[in-house]
Amino acid sequence: MAIVPLLGAALIAFLNGANDISRGIATLVGAGVRNYRKACQLGTLGTIIGSALSFWLAQRMVETFTKSWASHPLNSSPATLLSIVTAAALWLIVVTWLGIPVSTTHSIVGAIIGFHLVYGGWEKILWGNIAAKVFLPLLFSPLIALVLSWSLYRAFVTLDRVNPCLCIGETADQLNPEAQGEVIALVPARRLSLVLSSAQACRQFLRHQVGITADHLHLFSAFLISVARALNDAPKIAATGLLAQSPLSQPVIFAAVALAMGIGSLIGGRRVTKTLAEKITPIDNRTGLSANLTISLLVSGCANLGLPVSTTHVTGGAIVGIGTAKGTKSVYWKVVRDIVMAWCVTMPVCGLLSAVIAFVALRL
Repeated sequence: MAIVPLLGAALIAFLNGANDISRGIATLVGAGVRNYRKACQLGTLGTIIGSALSFWLAQRMVETFTKSWASHPLNSSPATLLSIVTAAALWLIVVTWLGIPVSTTHSIVGAIIGFHLVYGGWEKILWGNIAAKVFLPLLFSPLIALVLSWSLYRAFVTLDRVNPCLCIGETADQLNPEAQGEVIALVPARRLSLVLSSAQACRQFLRHQVGITADHLHLFSAFLISVARALNDAPKIAATGLLAQSPLSQPVIFAAVALAMGIGSLIGGRRVTKTLAEKITPIDNRTGLSANLTISLLVSGCANLGLPVSTTHVTGGAIVGIGTAKGTKSVYWKVVRDIVMAWCVTMPVCGLLSAVIAFVALRL
């Protein structure tokens, strides 16, 4: 039976990959930097790396998800695993098929609370811990993401007036006097020069130049988000596999989670990505980069602190933030409303499903 908790964790991880890969790659697709296939490949690579790193960097999250919700730890009975995994999995299957981005964090926590209500009763649940470690981060993270992405977007708008470029290439024989005046830094190395200037000046000053463009920064930021969201989510999912106190070691559970998240990301990530990429607000490189930097900073920071922040909420807040920075009419509010409604019902639905399953399982 040691394989059962492993399969349960792998199932949640697969569904998490299919639903959550969109958080990192949606802006790439929306801005036309990469198509769906190539964006999913990049996101999958980041997902596997982040999941693997979480074994060393996010162990506090495992403790949060196994010991913080009730006055007694979750037991290792089959009913525990069945209730939590089945409830969270059913909900994630439905919303992923519908293309709705929801929180795996919400799904798991709701399922855990539902099980505790049946197993130990209302008074055994540590509502203070849940409020501090779940409700507050999940409530305020979209608002913080909105403000931060709005601020970054405005900063990029100002920076774009300079149209900066960091380029390296062979120095031209004849320098354009106007281009010379725009050069900010020049580091000669034989016939090669590193120039930080406007993009126009770099083109005039250098031959055969190689530069760091907005596309490169956007791709890198998307990769960082994929790593950060897996770093945040993998230990939560691994915790469900560790509930049963299986003889399988933690590295084996984490490895299975990383592999399953990667597979789910690669083959199932298109539906939800389409919603975030095309249905909330128009996205270009500048707005996409603003949103991605916001998401990677908040999600990775919270994972390191052991706060189970929802990548879904952060991403939604960041994308709405860049939309409002361009004007409220740039945001498709009906879609935003539908997504927020899905957020609001995730925990109650998963809690109810888990409670029903636990009620039946504990009496068999």
